[in-house]
Amino acid sequence: MKRLMQIAIIGGLTVLFNLPVQAAKYQEMEVADGGTIQGQITYTGSVKMRTVLPTKDKDVCGKTRKEPTILVGDGGAVQDAVVYIKEVASGKAWPEMGRPLINNIACVFEPRVQVSKRGKVDILNTDPVLHNTHGYYGKATAFNVALPFKDAKVTKILKRHGVVRTDCDAHGWMLGWVVVVPNPYFMQTGADGQYMIDNIPPGDYTLVVWQEAVGEQEIPVSVQAGATTDLSVQLN
Repeated sequence: MKRLMQIAIIGGLTVLFNLPVQAAKYQEMEVADGGTIQGQITYTGSVKMRTVLPTKDKDVCGKTRKEPTILVGDGGAVQDAVVYIKEVASGKAWPEMGRPLINNIACVFEPRVQVSKRGKVDILNTDPVLHNTHGYYGKATAFNVALPFKDAKVTKILKRHGVVRTDCDAHGWMLGWVVVVPNPYFMQTGADGQYMIDNIPPGDYTLVVWQEAVGEQEIPVSVQAGATTDLSVQLN
């Protein structure tokens, strides 16, 4: 009996120590005399091209083509980089974001890159062919959804923040991204590569810049009350 109790205790401790650590919930509060970080995300390296090679359902999925792994505009401006501040415990309210949607259309994920907070995500198949939308936090599955017919739609939960890479088990070339941010201090860049994050409680932070082909870069930054900090980042 004593031996069984020891095994039970050890087993219970093993389960406890292997439970995922939950980050503290972000608290919304009024920010007095907050600061701002702004700048531009640029890239000066050579742009690598990715070959899209449809091997099935070609009448829906289209022909072989190449697409850039990073969208670079005038002056090296990077589109669809996601910029956010790491580890802000409390601050301004979340903006009205709406529920994120991953749309399988013409065997492409639309949008290719989007930002979300933790919570529900809708997954839609606009194509008249089977899609199996599979999302991963690293190697761990975030969701795995079979959508066997046109207009099939399923809702799943994004349980934690992090980058969710999305592919299709039926069409291996499909690729998309959902960046689940931990707080409302974020921005996804447009064609001009510019970002601005405002109403930040004064303090020392880490600014994270993510882009699908480059990965993440972290930059320390200090935010002063009522002041604007210019921080442009060149990806490499």
